[in-house]
Amino acid sequence: MALKPTQVPTSTTEDEHEHDLRDAFVDEDDAEDWEDYDEIDYEEDYAPSKGRYLFKVELQNSASPVWRRLVLYDNFTLASLNDDILDAFDIAIDDERTMRFYQDDKFHKGLSIVSYKYGADPNPTLRQVVQQVMPFGYIVDTPDYPKRSPRFLITVEKFIHDDSELPADLVMEQGNIDDDIPERFFLLKVQLLDFEPQIWRRILISNKQRFLDLHYEIQREFGWKDNGLAGFFTGKGFRGEICRTEDFLDSPTPNPKLYRYLREGLSFGYIFDFNDKWQHWITVEKVVSDKSELSKKLIWAKGDNVLPY
Repeated sequence: MALKPTQVPTSTTEDEHEHDLRDAFVDEDDAEDWEDYDEIDYEEDYAPSKGRYLFKVELQNSASPVWRRLVLYDNFTLASLNDDILDAFDIAIDDERTMRFYQDDKFHKGLSIVSYKYGADPNPTLRQVVQQVMPFGYIVDTPDYPKRSPRFLITVEKFIHDDSELPADLVMEQGNIDDDIPERFFLLKVQLLDFEPQIWRRILISNKQRFLDLHYEIQREFGWKDNGLAGFFTGKGFRGEICRTEDFLDSPTPNPKLYRYLREGLSFGYIFDFNDKWQHWITVEKVVSDKSELSKKLIWAKGDNVLPY
């Protein structure tokens, strides 16, 4: 989700979430589509699996072909398919992101809503869906992708009883979800807080790189040794978490690409080493399509590196 400068998320009580998901996650632009929500009455399905579906999931609003093939057992649920789609297309999720399945390829009749907090509602098995709805649609509600939310069409290419039915040379994917997003470069000013005189560095980084890449750049520019946990945060209070490293230092969770968050004028925080809390404040000063657009007199650094211990 695109963040506003110095935006700090506020807490929400559990009582505020006690409502129907279909009401909570319907955007005004799609309200007419969901007024006639035609929910299929799925009975409980506990039958063992008889095989697997070979799904083809195709991105609809892309200038070039982008698709993935997925193989899932027929007694898996829509929630499982949702997770696999997000993983296959490298789509980061957060508390506010909502995914929707539709009963048709026109994206009008609602089938299920999936959210990070609530799961899928309803959550039928894949064989129930395939028996009653084919092909079907899937949308990730997000402003992250310029001028569009990703829309996918899901079809079943084959029902597989055993692995021998899958060709050894089967192509499983083509293209990437951001292939048609032009590359830009973010000029970032990264200031180490609580030091006088000031210590800061400028970093130029592609919009298609990830927060992990930015983490490495900051480590290099400030002379850190990358020997502690780190994280990125949305506000000056360092409370709204974008992502952070876990036990493995090179595995931030999640690790979205920078264009999904950063905009010119936006500011956000970075902490290195949660014990000593070396706090940095980052501002997106400029977005350029060509590095030559930057002034040759641009100052790239001020102040010496600080020894952490």
